[in-house]
Amino acid sequence: MLFGIDRLLEDRALRKPLAGRRVALLAHPASVTRDLVHSLDALAALGDLELVAAFGPQHGLRGDKQDNMIESPDFTDPVHHIPVFSLYG
Repeated sequence: MLFGIDRLLEDRALRKPLAGRRVALLAHPASVTRDLVHSLDALAALGDLELVAAFGPQHGLRGDKQDNMIESPDFTDPVHHIPVFSLYG
């Protein structure tokens, strides 16, 4: 069984409709490839997609936010330099 992200990474034909378009990712801590690479990191490594933003749920894109009902601010991803928007705050 392959996750959807793994199929997208392995099959260029599946990515073709996204070529030349601005792409955003909605993900959470469990959004990983079969090799446990976070989907944001995997998509950012592709040369044929323009990843321009990410959206994260209550506990953050990578699960690094508090789970005690505290709103989390938007920020710029320090590795990929794209805006990450909180869907919780």
